[in-house]
Amino acid sequence: MLSPTWTQVRVGPLLRGETDLRHYSDLFQVGCDEVTGPRKLLVRICARRENEGGNCEPPANNARLILREFYGERDRFLRLNGWHEFLGKEVRAITRPRWIEAVDQTKDVSVGIHVRMGDFVEPGSDPNNPHQRVPCSWYVQSLRAIRKVAGYPIRAILVSDGKEKELSELLAEENLSLVRTGSAISDLLLLSKSKLLIASAGSSFSAWAAFLGQMPSIAHPSKAFDWFHLLNQEGNYVGGFDPADPPIAFLDQVETVFSRTRVKQLF
Repeated sequence: MLSPTWTQVRVGPLLRGETDLRHYSDLFQVGCDEVTGPRKLLVRICARRENEGGNCEPPANNARLILREFYGERDRFLRLNGWHEFLGKEVRAITRPRWIEAVDQTKDVSVGIHVRMGDFVEPGSDPNNPHQRVPCSWYVQSLRAIRKVAGYPIRAILVSDGKEKELSELLAEENLSLVRTGSAISDLLLLSKSKLLIASAGSSFSAWAAFLGQMPSIAHPSKAFDWFHLLNQEGNYVGGFDPADPPIAFLDQVETVFSRTRVKQLF
């Protein structure tokens, strides 16, 4: 693979005053088998280009080098389902050690919550924008519903690009803390360690955490995980959640997961 150019300049996060400017310049190191330097430049100049839907047969010995290019999200997780362990290891392998250390400092994540603010707009403020924020009250009610089934206030962490003032309603819940690891990749890997994930609706960041972690995962019913073609390989629930009418399949999994956790805590 040609070594990706991760660094980018984005004006939007700066103008919105986001906590993560998304320049990605210090997140990854070069993989052991990636093409870099002059050879990478030569390939980009001289190779014949094909898109990802082209013929996958290697070129003949005397044929021109082929550069296969990948663009956009296409069918999202449809062809990645089942490859979570492999891809998780590969992501960790190219992530810089400082960010892996930031993740590994937290040994156990019972409930991970992701709240996307940044480029998501307030509900009703822009009907033409598909990226609408989910009210904080939904996260609060969802967490309370989960804790009610578990029978105790399960420890929860919150990962968000929002400001504490915007998250105040959720941060008022007991045994919950806002975690800022210092980078997007360590935030993502930390969420993927959750035993249960409360996701941001329509967020690919949340979807990647659910994919890598394969844990029971819920999102607001307005835009759950169907759009991502994400299938849980462990048979765990992945879908919409209405705190007023919660799906029984998910509640059963909450009881199973956290009743075991509680026994470990007691003994």
